[in-house]
Amino acid sequence: MTPWGGLDDPGPLLALAGRVDVLFLGLGAQVAYAPRELAAQLDALGVRVEAMASATAARTYNVTLSEGRRVACALIPV
Repeated sequence: MTPWGGLDDPGPLLALAGRVDVLFLGLGAQVAYAPRELAAQLDALGVRVEAMASATAARTYNVTLSEGRRVACALIPV
């Protein structure tokens, strides 16, 4: 677990490079798109971003982690 200040704080997300393959990005109560610049930066570092509602991101993270995959989850509160 790492502190994260939301979309204006990309540092902790960029630091995931080499440690995870997929980042589930929970963007609050509604389905939304990840900011293009952030997604491009993470993609260049080999981290695929999957943006979704926060509750869905948390569930997807738990299921995927249980499969032994290298994943992370960053959530904006609902």
